[in-house]
Amino acid sequence: MNHITSEHELLLDHDGHLQNYLDWTPEIAQIMAQKEGLTLTPAHITILFAVQKFYQQFGYAPATRPLIKFLIKELGDQISNAQLMQDFQTGLVARTLARLAGLPKPANCL
Repeated sequence: MNHITSEHELLLDHDGHLQNYLDWTPEIAQIMAQKEGLTLTPAHITILFAVQKFYQQFGYAPATRPLIKFLIKELGDQISNAQLMQDFQTGLVARTLARLAGLPKPANCL
């Protein structure tokens, strides 16, 4: 079991995702991102709130294709997989965004 420290300890699962997504805050996301050398901007946080909206609406953490379609619908067509890979410094877009949004690992991710 991993822990992340802020004002209180939060429990992470063995994949580094919050055990309880309701514990998530933008500050927690920033701490998680900084551990990977990424500083989140307000634009990053807007995307993470949209990822959480997907989870609340559909009940699961999305794979990349449905995530991109949802983000385009929510945030506009400037969103693309390539842009998210660059902005979040990852090749694992769905998994990284789910983790930073406090969600479980998407089912199809290794």
